Amino acid sequence: MTEALCVIFLKVYIMMRWPIIPRHFMMSITRMQSSSIATSKKLHLDESKTSDNIVAKAFESLKEIDNAKSKNSSIFIINNKIDNATTVEELLSISDLGLINKQHALKAVSTLADWASSGRTQLHNFESDPRFLKLCKMLGKDSSKGKNNLFSDLSTVLGITGDDEAAKLISSISLSQMVKVLSTLGAKKKRSTTLMRSLAFNIGRSSEKLDIKQCADILYALAVLNFPDEVLLEKVGADLRKTLSTNDRFSVIGSILTSIGILRYRDAELLESLSIWVEKHMNDCKPSILTSYLLTLAYVNYKPINMDNIIKVFTDIKHFNDAGNINTWLDIVWSLVVLEKANNDHLESVLSSDYVSNLLKLKGNIVMSIKLLNINGYAKNILPYKGPLLDPNSDIFKIELVKSKEKQVLMTTMMAVLSMMFPSENFVKMDVNTNLGFNIDAECVIDSKLNPIPFDSPKVKSPDSYSVAFMLTGFHDTCRGCHNEPNGIVVLNTRLAKYLGYKVLSVPYTEFGSRENVVNSVKYLKENLRNIINEP
Repeated sequence: MTEALCVIFLKVYIMMRWPIIPRHFMMSITRMQSSSIATSKKLHLDESKTSDNIVAKAFESLKEIDNAKSKNSSIFIINNKIDNATTVEELLSISDLGLINKQHALKAVSTLADWASSGRTQLHNFESDPRFLKLCKMLGKDSSKGKNNLFSDLSTVLGITGDDEAAKLISSISLSQMVKVLSTLGAKKKRSTTLMRSLAFNIGRSSEKLDIKQCADILYALAVLNFPDEVLLEKVGADLRKTLSTNDRFSVIGSILTSIGILRYRDAELLESLSIWVEKHMNDCKPSILTSYLLTLAYVNYKPINMDNIIKVFTDIKHFNDAGNINTWLDIVWSLVVLEKANNDHLESVLSSDYVSNLLKLKGNIVMSIKLLNINGYAKNILPYKGPLLDPNSDIFKIELVKSKEKQVLMTTMMAVLSMMFPSENFVKMDVNTNLGFNIDAECVIDSKLNPIPFDSPKVKSPDSYSVAFMLTGFHDTCRGCHNEPNGIVVLNTRLAKYLGYKVLSVPYTEFGSRENVVNSVKYLKENLRNIINEP
């Protein structure tokens, strides 16, 4: 048996894990060693050492494999012990085993959390047990801070495990614990989609009623994380309507109003209930709460029955203009414009040269500039307004309006469709700046038979021609809680475009973006073009 064959044998042994080397192989190895001794005088010493090293390393590999197998076996035994545990004692006993790691501690503590939440055991049965404290210490959790510490703040446990594993734990904790986990995600701005979906599903389907503070916490987290889950919002809205009438916590109402506005959540019943509450407590509400109320109504484009009774407070321009910063009053006037409740005094207060000058000193706020342009366009084109307007040479008209990625995708699709409808670029314009705080996505001129008219033709100004503005409405341009209702920003832009003389064709993402091919999209646009030119 040659030396090479011996090495091959050792490798096979390592792979096959033979417990005993067969006798005939041992005899071959012995004979090989004897032959090696007889010829050793002819070999160099370093060659002999090299041969010895090969054999030593081979057996060292065997030892490492044995150790790895032993370790893996221990991990399996511990996991199996946790899975099969039926008592608190059996679970806590793993803390005395060797090779226990953080994942084992997490699994054991999570199981105890599940048992305590379901009533299978009580917290006092193990909270002071040294073995339990040892497991908590491994998780970085100080369980000595209070009786409910472990289960009221699961952020440490959820931080150790992966999102998928954490999501599996959600169904085993109580409703209040779920709300606290979601609040923790919101506070840390940790947008874990897997975990949030699990929380939304389990909270949304729970039959247990949420109190008003829990509703506020959920809405805040969903707003911060930009996660407007429809089922969860419906659950929160239903529970809120039942608790609003007995609430006397102003800060909670302010938080709810702000979050609803950010989420663009248009629940008519909830908004009516909130309006009733605001009117009832109007004299005690801080200006910030009333401002949040008005801004939210504007964002979701909703006019409650008693709105006029509430917005009377905004006629005191000096009170609100002095109460907050310069942006706050701009938000108020812009909201009144969206809701078609702004008067001459409101518009003049923000279009005056002094106000505009102070506003422009706050550089870098594009939203502020857009709102000011909206107000200027409203004053110029809609109301019989008597007062100052923005200087046409102002830098505010030079702001660059950037489209979202969603809008860019829709624009690309629209360009492909319009290229099938119009023979050349002279018949259609894309991304037209109105100087009113928004761009028209596409513009064309057609006659009553839908024939396109080139922009350089005298027929453009004919009474029989129609200027058409195509306005794309993406997912983020619609409200949640309703059937694709456009938000207040879209409604205002559409209204302003109409006052510029356009026939506006709103193209929602649900219609235009879902078209399977260009032919169907062309058919859809032509059908709707025919409808809008027949409108009075």
